[in-house]
Amino acid sequence: MKVVVLWSGGKDSQACLIHSVKKYGQKNVLAVFCDTGWEHEITVSHVEEVCRHMGVELLTLRGEKQFEELCIHKRIFPTGTRRFCTVELKVKPFIDWILDQDESFIIVQGIRASESAKRAMFEVECDYFKGYHIDRATYRKADVLEWAKTHDASVVRPIFNWSAQQVIDYILDNGQRPNELYERGCSRVGCFPCVYARINEIKAVANDEKYRNRLIRLEKDVTAAITKEGVQANFFQTGKIPLRYCRTNKNGSPTVEEVFDYATRFDNLPSLFDDYADSCMSIYHGLCE
Repeated sequence: MKVVVLWSGGKDSQACLIHSVKKYGQKNVLAVFCDTGWEHEITVSHVEEVCRHMGVELLTLRGEKQFEELCIHKRIFPTGTRRFCTVELKVKPFIDWILDQDESFIIVQGIRASESAKRAMFEVECDYFKGYHIDRATYRKADVLEWAKTHDASVVRPIFNWSAQQVIDYILDNGQRPNELYERGCSRVGCFPCVYARINEIKAVANDEKYRNRLIRLEKDVTAAITKEGVQANFFQTGKIPLRYCRTNKNGSPTVEEVFDYATRFDNLPSLFDDYADSCMSIYHGLCE
C-alpha cells in the first residue's frame, strides 16, 4: 500500500515526511505537493530539495486555475468563512488524482491538535472520504463512493499531539533544516502571503519588491474584475490594521498598500529579508544555533 504524505513545505508536513520514511521505508513513500501558484520561491525550492535529499518521489499537483487567476475569476479573496483557495487548489486536485489511481493509500497529514480548537476535534486516524459517507461532502461524490467500494484511503496524523517546538526539534534531530522562512520570522509558510499573515510576515512582503508588487497588482486586478463601480476588493479583511490607518475605504477595509505602510512604520518589526540580523528572528528555539 502506497504511503502518501501531503507535503506543503511547512514544518509539520516535513516532520511527517521524515517520520513516514523511517516507519514505512523510502521506496513506499510519495510526497504530494499541491502548488497554489502563490508560494514563495524559497518554499518551492525547499519542497524539491528535501525530497531530493531523502530520495523520496515528489508529485506536484495544480488546480485548473492558480491562486491569482482563481481570485480574479471569483472576483473576491478568500476569508475564514470562504476558504475556496484550499478547496480549489489543494483538496480538489488531490481528490482528482486519487480517483485516477487503482490502488489503496495511507494518507499522512501534518495536522496538530494545538493549531486550533477545530483541529483539536479531528481524529488521529480516519477514512479520508469519511464525509462522503455521511452526506457532508459533495465534490465528485458519485465517483468517490464508487472508488471507495474497492479501494481504501486511510488518514493518519502522526504528530497530532505534538507541539510546534517538538516538530522543529524533530526536524533538527534528524539532521534537516525546516523551511528557511521560519528562520526569517514566519510562523506559516504556505502561500506568500496568506490572508492570515501576521503583521511581521506582511512586512516581509512589503520589503520585497517582487512579492509586494505581485500582491498590489492582484488586488487591483480583482478590483477591476468587479463590475460594480467604486467597489474595492481587499486582500486583507477589516481589522487587520487599526481603523485610523485605513484611508481608502470608509468601512475600514484596508488596501494592501495601507497594510504595507502600517507594517513598515515600526522599527521593532524586523524585516524577514535582512541579510544580517542581530539575533535569530524565528519564534522557534534552536533554528539559528
